[in-house]
This record gives sequence, C-alpha cells and structure tokens, in this order.
Amino acid sequence: MLGSLFCAYAITRFGSRVPLLICASLAALSAFAMLGLDISHNAGLVIAGFGIHGFFVNAVQTSLYGLCAYVYPTEVRATGMATALAFGRMGGILSAFIGAAVITFGGLSGYLVMLGAGMAAAVIALLLVRSHLPGKKSSARLATANAH
Repeated sequence: MLGSLFCAYAITRFGSRVPLLICASLAALSAFAMLGLDISHNAGLVIAGFGIHGFFVNAVQTSLYGLCAYVYPTEVRATGMATALAFGRMGGILSAFIGAAVITFGGLSGYLVMLGAGMAAAVIALLLVRSHLPGKKSSARLATANAH
C-alpha cells in the first residue's frame, strides 16, 4: 500500500514516465541484489529485501491502472481496461503455479532471477509507451502555453 501511495504522489507531481521507470528499475534491482545473499545466514536481509521489492512492484502494478485509463482512447477505454484487468487476474492465478515450479527447479536464486527479469521487462515496456500521464508541472506549462 505504501508503494502505491508513494508512486501516486510522484505521478501527480512529475507525470507517470519517470516515477514508473524508477520504481520498476528499483524492483528489478532489489530482486537481483538479493541473489548474493545466503538465506541460511541472512534470512532477515532476504525478508527485508522482499519487503523492498514488494514496495516497488506494488507501486508499479497499481499505478499502471491509471496509465492504462489515460492511454486508451475514450471509445475503447472500457474494453481496454477490462482486458488489462483480465490479463492481470490471469497473471495472478498463473503466478502461483509458475512461481512454485521455478522455486522447485531453480530454488531461491531462480525465483529472484524470474522476479528481476519480469520487472526488467516492465521497464522496457514502460519505455515503449508513447503517452504517459502528465504531472502538475507539465499540466501547468500546457495551460500557460494554451492561454497565450
């Protein structure tokens, strides 16, 4: 929840591109950073690492709904949002099975690589989005430009 609130505030102020890219990058980095930890000697650090990772993943995941509503044109917004929600639900269901399989065959390191790679893919996808939510500064600049 805190990650969502943090990202929502940052998006309101700066727009969605930079905060989402920062949060997705830090989510990927936090997963990859935990690869060097030995869980038998650093269980507390691994738990804290997952807390940090969850903070940034949740920030990105929940903020994407606002971006999704902004990106889709009005004529298809409801269909686009419903499709995004459906894929999100399918991902939530499948992730339990895929995560268990990765942990079974790859252990903690395999799981962390999967989490980091997933967020790295999110960074790339966010870079490809052409239209991001404007922030307060951008909105004020546009209003001033339109007034003249």
